[in-house]
Amino acid sequence: MAMAEQQQGLTIGVSGLHFNVRYANASTGDRGPSLRIFGDVDGKLVQLLRFDCFEHEPHFHYDPDGKNTLLRMDKANVSDPIAWSMDYLRGNVASLVRIAGYGTLAEQVDEAMITAALPMVDKALRDSVPAATPGRLEASGLCFEVEYRNTRTDRGPSLQVLGEVDGQRVQLLRFDCFEHEPHFHYDPDGTNNRIFLNTTRVSDPIAWTIDYLRGNFTSLVRIAGYDKLADQLDEAALTATLPGIEKALRDSAPRA
Repeated sequence: MAMAEQQQGLTIGVSGLHFNVRYANASTGDRGPSLRIFGDVDGKLVQLLRFDCFEHEPHFHYDPDGKNTLLRMDKANVSDPIAWSMDYLRGNVASLVRIAGYGTLAEQVDEAMITAALPMVDKALRDSVPAATPGRLEASGLCFEVEYRNTRTDRGPSLQVLGEVDGQRVQLLRFDCFEHEPHFHYDPDGTNNRIFLNTTRVSDPIAWTIDYLRGNFTSLVRIAGYDKLADQLDEAALTATLPGIEKALRDSAPRA
């Protein structure tokens, strides 16, 4: 079994096939670990199968560079696209290569050797994920992005709460913990209902924001107009992220 860095990502060679692992950023805005399986066809290296274990629309391809039959994974039943891909491949590689249209190559596949290599492929896929981006956390299908914003009239830490709506990443809520006019938004890129904090009573907008979110994610996302997404939220998992979000907000301020 050979393992080497070839072109992009990491390639594992086994039973005449090349399993190339990389972290892919798609033009659609989706991203995630990607497994590309190559084989030698008439002296040329051909991509036979591809498994894109993406965040929003995980899927796989038969013959990606040819007829490119694309099948999506059922996100309602697949919580871990990498684990699903390994299970789908286990003992089935010859059949999948045949379905992709490469019957001669399928006859040469040693299923036992490939099955033995799958734990290594699994690890490579998981290791391909970049380290968490500073100021970005995820939980229960929501993404929290923190930045320090400078507007024409104000400045301060800002928290964006994003979620997937009809395949698109949407800003559901935003909390601008500004120096002079701290405020928050419901559906900032849509109806943009903006509410100002009472600065005579709120001395720490970050602490206020964290308290406002605690136990209320579902209600706030519903008020923003996203009922279907609200119904899927796990308040306990989201509450567990709050200390990290608070730290990220405080750390976002420039040092004096």
